[in-house]
Amino acid sequence: MKGVDRISDLPDPILIHILSFLSTIIAARTSILSTRWRNLFTLVSNLNFELDGCISRWENRLRLRKFNSSTIKSFRCFVDRVLSFHGRTNVDKFRLKFRLKRGKCVDSDSACRWISGALMRGVKHLDLNISLDKFTFPDALFTCSSLVTLKLDIVLVLHVPEDIHFPNLETLHLKSVKFFDDNSVKSLFSSCSNLQDVVIENCSMMNVKSFRISHPLLRSLTIIRPCYTSNCWLTIDAPCLSNFKYIIDHLVAGYSLKNLESIVSADIQFLIENVDLQADARHAATIFREIYRVRSLVLSLYSLELLLSCEPFPAFPTLVELETPYDKAEQLMSSTDKGLETLLSHCPELENLAFRQDVLISLPEEVPSCLSFKVKAIEISNFKEDEDCIRKAKYILENGRALEKLTIRTSICCRFNKLKISQVLFAYPRKSKQCFILIV
Repeated sequence: MKGVDRISDLPDPILIHILSFLSTIIAARTSILSTRWRNLFTLVSNLNFELDGCISRWENRLRLRKFNSSTIKSFRCFVDRVLSFHGRTNVDKFRLKFRLKRGKCVDSDSACRWISGALMRGVKHLDLNISLDKFTFPDALFTCSSLVTLKLDIVLVLHVPEDIHFPNLETLHLKSVKFFDDNSVKSLFSSCSNLQDVVIENCSMMNVKSFRISHPLLRSLTIIRPCYTSNCWLTIDAPCLSNFKYIIDHLVAGYSLKNLESIVSADIQFLIENVDLQADARHAATIFREIYRVRSLVLSLYSLELLLSCEPFPAFPTLVELETPYDKAEQLMSSTDKGLETLLSHCPELENLAFRQDVLISLPEEVPSCLSFKVKAIEISNFKEDEDCIRKAKYILENGRALEKLTIRTSICCRFNKLKISQVLFAYPRKSKQCFILIV
């Protein structure tokens, strides 16, 4: 069978499906293979156009001559030709990406024309990652009934018209967008009757006094480093919400959280320096008390510190997985009277635990019930060859009745002392006969 072109013998639908995984420019190049391939790429429903000017210094040296105004002109011509070849063929996915330097820019009219072309062809998944000055979306975007996914990574002020309507939109991801005012926020979310997944990342809310996310069907919500004003309130009302991720570097003026009993997984990361711990704890307590029914919880170091400062301390009766990821950039907790051991005593159903060794401040005489009877897997990071770390590991081994696996991740300074750590822990008696120790 040498010399036989088996791929070209495949049916058109299979070849088109294969081409849909390639960037559009690569798919178009297949047209030169033979007459069999000449027009196949025009039937692909996934269009991915990318022109990235944000390249490294080394790449810039190699491509300095190639990446110029003629390159941008060729890119514009290529996109125009592809869309003209498609005619009225439906577009399932349309992705447009270009991040260009000053003086090298795709004009706004071309970008608007391409987006309008995708909307006219009934696009379902629209992904725009572009940098343009004085750009406005085509009016047809805000009333596109075919959209299921809308992802925008673009620095602009989002003026939401009153007649906005996204009847089938399920996924909305916004990055670097500036919300114009409270009405823009309200109109946007109220226009999406089937919304299920929302991501708000690095978005500016400088003119927003109440950032309100209220939706009866919303299942996943991610808010990452929003830019609030000092008097902005965050309101969340989502009875079906199951996944919640909240990463911020400053707290808002206040929180109003309702109907969050269905949350299963939460990732709460406060990344704040030079703070008033007690004042922040009062605000954070509102969040922790609303998510107390979670099964999986991720906490940054400062999030844990805020949680431990809450009065009264919230219990987590259904928590199964707890993680405090190790971040070398984070400093040790300033408050040393409470540590991870306090939280463990309020998590009776905990089975999986991952933490950095310094957050376990003391070893309580009364062993937490979860450690005695429930915990199956424990991972300790930033582990060092000192008496304190060894004592913590021994405490876990002598009290973990259900423990199946103990993973020790050593710090950089102890990478050459793994053998010593292994000799001490492997020789120490374990409460659980099925416990396996892994040191990495």
